[in-house]
Amino acid sequence: MANSKQKALLAVIDGLGFSRSRSKKVADAAWSKLGQNDQELIVSAAERIGHDTIWAKNLLYPVHVESLEPDTPTHGALTWIRDLQTCRGFLDDDLIERIDTLVESVADEQRYVPWSSAARNLCSLRNDNLSIPTSAAGIWAGFEDLAPAVQGNSETGHQQIGNTELAPQLPLEITNSINTGEFFDNPAFNSTIRTAKERGSTINFCFLLSGIGGGDGRVHSAWNHLEAFLELIFVRYEILPEKVQMQAILDGRDSEANSSIVSINGSGDFVGQLQLLLSKYNAESSLAWLVGRSTAMDRDYREDAAKADFDLLTGKADEKVAGIGAARSLISEEHESGKTDQDIPPIAILKSDGSVPSIAANDAFINLNFRSDRQRSKIGFLAGARVFLESEGGLRGRNWDGSWIDHNLNLDICTIAEYHPIFESKYGISVAFQTEPHSANFLAHWTKTFGEDEYTLVAESVKSSHMGYFFRGRREDPAKGANETRFVTPSHGEEDGVMTDTDFYLHPDMRSDKVTADVVKAIKKGLSRLVCCNIASPDMVGHLLPTRYEEAKTAYRAAANALVEMAEAAKNAGFYMVITSDHGNIEEDTSAHTVNDVLTTIIRPDGSPSTVGIPIFQARLFDVAPTVLELLGAPKVQKDSTGSALSGRFLGRPLVARGRNK
Repeated sequence: MANSKQKALLAVIDGLGFSRSRSKKVADAAWSKLGQNDQELIVSAAERIGHDTIWAKNLLYPVHVESLEPDTPTHGALTWIRDLQTCRGFLDDDLIERIDTLVESVADEQRYVPWSSAARNLCSLRNDNLSIPTSAAGIWAGFEDLAPAVQGNSETGHQQIGNTELAPQLPLEITNSINTGEFFDNPAFNSTIRTAKERGSTINFCFLLSGIGGGDGRVHSAWNHLEAFLELIFVRYEILPEKVQMQAILDGRDSEANSSIVSINGSGDFVGQLQLLLSKYNAESSLAWLVGRSTAMDRDYREDAAKADFDLLTGKADEKVAGIGAARSLISEEHESGKTDQDIPPIAILKSDGSVPSIAANDAFINLNFRSDRQRSKIGFLAGARVFLESEGGLRGRNWDGSWIDHNLNLDICTIAEYHPIFESKYGISVAFQTEPHSANFLAHWTKTFGEDEYTLVAESVKSSHMGYFFRGRREDPAKGANETRFVTPSHGEEDGVMTDTDFYLHPDMRSDKVTADVVKAIKKGLSRLVCCNIASPDMVGHLLPTRYEEAKTAYRAAANALVEMAEAAKNAGFYMVITSDHGNIEEDTSAHTVNDVLTTIIRPDGSPSTVGIPIFQARLFDVAPTVLELLGAPKVQKDSTGSALSGRFLGRPLVARGRNK
């Protein structure tokens, strides 16, 4: 156990990144609108310390560090930031007010939420403390090294934040198995397909239409996984198309809002891409159902969403069309009415004989989406796991009827990844690629490091699995012996008008106030060595851009206010504080996740600056856990303590050294 009792708060702001390209456009436009006299005053301040007019424009950035180029050497970065702070000090308050007001106005014109939100309190918090750009996408998030890079997301982001080294993600492992051929020999896939063929049963499967390239989502599914699966069933097993039924789930959240049928910059039109792929096997008729992810991938255990999904799969959809072309037309009509892909209602595509596609008793069902949190409800009702679903709904303040789950379909279910251990142990579901817990997760080693010291996790229910399962390194429960306290507040629900994830704009603050109150309570109570929390609003409302722009600004301000209040409580209690984000989102005027950097801010309780511990001023998310351990005064550990086989550049390191800058 560590000798010192240093304490810390770790705040994860979901979906809050920054865009270097968009912020530069805002700064350039604001500079052009400044009066000549104000420009001259700013340039004069810059010249006093040896900088020119071009450099002077950086004084318009509300957060100094965001003006840095990526991978700047630390010494140069710190000098740059100090120079900006010094120059700002040369400007009088009225000029600074004019600058900030103008930048916010221009940002509003260009719909750049981080600056248009006028969250000056958070900007000050960033500027007054050590803030470091942090990579949160692509290879640094544990994905394949693709160009464009794979977007970051909440699941992998929280895994990286909780790990002391890179946490490789399952899609990378699956892709590697395709490349080696092991995918086609996978025991779980083969057993399910072989049994269905021998029985003469139908093979039903679902797949979220995304992930053709690195910029197409790839958060829950990857197109190459679908391609390999179709080869397996249609080529290796020679399954007839009439014995295959596919549920295509429309994205519009991690991909562009209407990308199911709209091509954007050479990407999108996923339904058209799917039709082309199926045509390779003369299997267009295998596409049986289409539905938005709000219905088919709900993670907050809303019974109406689950029941609508079940009704679609069992032949009771309201909308029935003849052929893919008719389905596209119906989707287009829904787009014209204001719905995006994620809210497209269930659509059944009639079979050639005019009958409605339906799962039958003793059929096979295979789920090809690898991310667990949004698959549990579907697999739960298909497996007849009524008790599980009622329990999970109850934890979120939702009372399920559940009688419809007692369907006795007796399906042979296989999932590409592990969604919950109970599905295997109690319901006999087979898993193609097991999800192993991350051995380098710092909470998994908590008792070895801090003994009986308590830690606390705080979140609202839509992010409970992130500040839980994912943050613990893919563990449903705390490590054995760990003294964990957990506060989960139910997110807004049906009683508040929130029927799906797309309704959170009605309450753009979400539960930021309650999460903050729980964090402050835990800090003041003084029993926890470490308090960790998730603030959900920038992510959940950011996914509703561009439509809900004003609400996104409100969500951003709510997160900013929460952070500032937490920081004050942490300071008063002598806590260090680390602020980071799991991925970018709200900084782009689209619904999708981004590949942009996030910021990691480190605050000492005495207000003194921290000594930077890295030679290049660029962090990775898996540097956060080593940083937290450093601030907590944890004993130094050897890099190979977890048996890591990773190379040095994928090992986390503390961003700060013990002590302060001189």
